[in-house]
Amino acid sequence: MKFGKWDRWWAPVMAALLGLGVSGLAIAARTAPATAPPQGGGLIGFTPQSAATELQWEARFKQLPNRARMRATLRRLTAQPHVAGTPADHATANYFAGVFRRAGLQTQVVRYSALLPYPLEVRIRLVTPTPRVLPNYEQPVPGDRYSEMKNAVVGFNAYSPSGDVTAPVVYANYGLEKDYAYLKAHGISVRGKIVLVRYGRSYRGIKSELAQQHGAAGCLIYSDPNDDGYHAGNVYPNGPYRPATGIQRGSILNGNYLGAPLAPGQPPDAAERAAWKAGLPRTPTAPLSSAGAEPILRALTGPAAPRGWQGGLPFTYHIGGDPQVVVHMHLRMQYRYRTIWDVIGTIPGTGPQEVLLGNHRDAWTFGAVDPNSGTMVQLEIARILGRLYHQGWRPRRTIRLCSWDAEEFALIGSTDYSSQHLRSLQADAVAYINSDEGDYGPNFRADAVASLRPLIRSVTAAVPDLLHPGMTIYQAWLQHARQRAGLTGPPPAAPPIGPLGGGSDFEPFLNHVGLATADVAMTGKYGVYHSLYDDFHYFVSEEDPHFYYGQEQTDIKGLIAMRLADAPLAPLAIPAYAVAIANAITARRAATKAPPAQKLAWQPTLAAAVQLETAADHFTRRSAQALAQGRADPRRLARFNQALAHFDQNFLLPQGLPGRPYYQHLIYAPEITRGYAPVVLPGATQRLAEKRWTDADVQLRDLRQALRRAANALNAVR
Repeated sequence: MKFGKWDRWWAPVMAALLGLGVSGLAIAARTAPATAPPQGGGLIGFTPQSAATELQWEARFKQLPNRARMRATLRRLTAQPHVAGTPADHATANYFAGVFRRAGLQTQVVRYSALLPYPLEVRIRLVTPTPRVLPNYEQPVPGDRYSEMKNAVVGFNAYSPSGDVTAPVVYANYGLEKDYAYLKAHGISVRGKIVLVRYGRSYRGIKSELAQQHGAAGCLIYSDPNDDGYHAGNVYPNGPYRPATGIQRGSILNGNYLGAPLAPGQPPDAAERAAWKAGLPRTPTAPLSSAGAEPILRALTGPAAPRGWQGGLPFTYHIGGDPQVVVHMHLRMQYRYRTIWDVIGTIPGTGPQEVLLGNHRDAWTFGAVDPNSGTMVQLEIARILGRLYHQGWRPRRTIRLCSWDAEEFALIGSTDYSSQHLRSLQADAVAYINSDEGDYGPNFRADAVASLRPLIRSVTAAVPDLLHPGMTIYQAWLQHARQRAGLTGPPPAAPPIGPLGGGSDFEPFLNHVGLATADVAMTGKYGVYHSLYDDFHYFVSEEDPHFYYGQEQTDIKGLIAMRLADAPLAPLAIPAYAVAIANAITARRAATKAPPAQKLAWQPTLAAAVQLETAADHFTRRSAQALAQGRADPRRLARFNQALAHFDQNFLLPQGLPGRPYYQHLIYAPEITRGYAPVVLPGATQRLAEKRWTDADVQLRDLRQALRRAANALNAVR
């Protein structure tokens, strides 16, 4: 969706540095075993007999991905730019629905009404010292006919207000709070001025919000070649990185979508109108390419920016702020409720529970990588599962394949669906598996709640790496992780799976519904994010020309879905979750520097975590007995399955995290000052960072209560 996809490379590293999930730091918690995942008949949640049947169906699944068909699918999906709510977007919904129906899935096209702003006019002009209009559209690339098309949306930031601003420019690095602190310490004010900041290190909406908080009259966000341009590697068409005229479009709405699920034509009520009025950004904001920002940066005078602020353009960056460099921003936005289309394909199960696989479909331009490399995988899975169903495969749990719309604006399609179906999802859903830009390189990556991590590793051990004969995805994943770790520390015993942050459609399912949730992808080098160049030609020349990674991702996500749907006992590892929570509490305690007189209730909180560990161990032993006796006592097995499905709901805080009522999960959330980077124990971590010790203790109390609630729920199942 947004900049968070770059966040995912370094956010787990930051989490590791903070100790969030480093099991060796635990005082009272056990260390979860880091061994190779089970293979062959050792499937999680299966009996030997059901595992044998499962492996037969999985073998058939792995024979069916068709790379030529996936190539044709991606070409079809990216034929035109398809911003949410446009006729081209509607055409992709109809295409999706047609594929689902031909595959034999029960298919529903769900229409919602969403507030989507489109740009009517975006003009950025350098007024002084040398007047010139700065480009807001990409230049064509030789040999790429898609880049010659002129029907994509211009460079803009969704949910920016309209505005007409003429003001001096201040360069503010990445536009983080610490950058504004530096400016203030050196006597430089941004009040009434236009701040120029570069993409990276935080979500663009937070950059706009901080500019607003510090009194800026406008905000320009540009792509510096040091971050994803020629300093990172060769630029397109000679490599995968961003050319000088590449513009990163994107939303600046900060937080969850402010609306309720509305049918087309249904007017918003007074509460929704008030929420939008209070929550919309108020500072005019627009993106620039490095080519667009270069004349401004080159002209800036005043003190030289510090070393860490210097970017990749071939001159010294200055901070500016004086009248010598003035920019005019003219933005005219059209805010209107528009129709969007979710497409839901259903494979009925033999039992009451369900599993959801999701991926969004809308894009800022062509969206070959983001999101349609994941979308083509979703469609290939639908075709294969439909064929297996026709051959006699019957999942125990219903599988819903979900194509979300308007993710790029504010995760709207998935948020509307999860809000509309909140009760049924909390009653019956077991897990939600997401992909976004699912296929852009050879390296598998996953972020997930801890209970899903053993399943993910187990599946990757069953999927061959097509580029390395004789290796599995798990082995290649571990090898890559060890190579990366070799630069900074000891090699991991198992490939790392990070915590979930924000930035894609898993957010509502984890943070509001309370489902076991994961986000999976094949990743690599990708520099044209949200630009015109993210097209079919770019994908087949720079990312996955033979669609090997697409086939691997199809196998991985498809087999995760099958095991979640087929396992007699839902394959969620609750002891691993309990260990991860206890370790996170211990690590957070070790990292906290509170005043000596300030007493924080760490010990009882850790005791509650250990209580959960004990309950999880006992629950797992009883659930194994229930699994073995499932045929004789199906009601008992059903009780264990229900407890597994509802486990994450124990961590939902009804009033929400501090300042974020929609975000209710006490274990995982996006980091509040960066927007996408994950944070473990978010409420307590936020208050501790703010040095609000009393409020931090309240968050620890809420966490203790949730841990005890979860332990009691497990203990109650017999």
